[in-house]
Amino acid sequence: MKTNSTTHIGIIAYENCTSSIVLGTLDILSFANAQWRNFDPSPPSNGQPLFHVEILTLTGKPVASFNQHPIFPHGATDGKNDFDIIIIPGCLGDLEAIIQAQRNTIAWLRERHAKGTCINAVCNGNFLLAETGLLDGREATTHWSCAALFRERYPKVELKPEKILIDGGDIISAAGVTAYLNLCVYLVGKFSNAELASRCSKVFLVDSGRHNQTPYEMFNCPQAHGDREVLKAQKWLESRFNEPVSVLAMANIAGLERRTFMRRFKNATGDSPRVYLQRMRIDSAKRKLESTKETVAEITWNVGYRDVSSFQRLFKTSTGLSPGAYRRKFSLFPNYDVSQ
Repeated sequence: MKTNSTTHIGIIAYENCTSSIVLGTLDILSFANAQWRNFDPSPPSNGQPLFHVEILTLTGKPVASFNQHPIFPHGATDGKNDFDIIIIPGCLGDLEAIIQAQRNTIAWLRERHAKGTCINAVCNGNFLLAETGLLDGREATTHWSCAALFRERYPKVELKPEKILIDGGDIISAAGVTAYLNLCVYLVGKFSNAELASRCSKVFLVDSGRHNQTPYEMFNCPQAHGDREVLKAQKWLESRFNEPVSVLAMANIAGLERRTFMRRFKNATGDSPRVYLQRMRIDSAKRKLESTKETVAEITWNVGYRDVSSFQRLFKTSTGLSPGAYRRKFSLFPNYDVSQ
């Protein structure tokens, strides 16, 4: 807890970054400043704010976010500013091109960290952080959809994609886009007190108890792998995943010997045939829980399972939530009794 000095925070803005993270972070921390006097028993001297927040770009000139909305900075990343915390937002677009365009920013982040600045990253902003090498041998998270690419690109990082926030002391890693909300509330609590953090959480409707992003994952059936025989089996499964299906039947559809099929399927999709089938069924169940009023028992049978209790255990293992809790969180029917 820090009560008598201002924490200086810089938010990096760059071409194709997510403007909601940049401006939303500024909103929450500015709100915390406005409320600070009401929660601090010994107000900072000279009327100092809890946070001094600046938006920074490489040149100090405006940049266009991914939606082409211009972001106007307070200054440049020229190494002259002394920050306690730097926050790297995520982006949308050609990630490789964005990383290459930010080589100077990446070098600057290394310099700031060496001078004691805590580096924070949100969503795929964790790729920029990983490019500094500062995450090697350490835990980090990122948006669930980027997990496979992140592991491939940064094998020295211990990726924990299920986590919303990971505080490593001098580095804080946050998961998907709206995890910036959790990061902001966490920073408010870390540098002020729990009461102010709770106020920010309630005013901005932040689920401060959200620690896991597994429920948000969507199953992306990889089909651009180039293995035509495996793709044939995948296409066949799309209309039969809710029926009794064996690996041998899938192998026969692919026209391959069973062991060969299993090896090639895993190489092409990243999953064994059984796990792939299970993920298809769980994904279908999630969509039904979100968009239909079918009971859990009906959904169990409609996605290919017969034992409701076993399905419920499998669903919770896969998503971190029971089917009922998942429906309460994601149902598209706001007036529907989701207790059933």
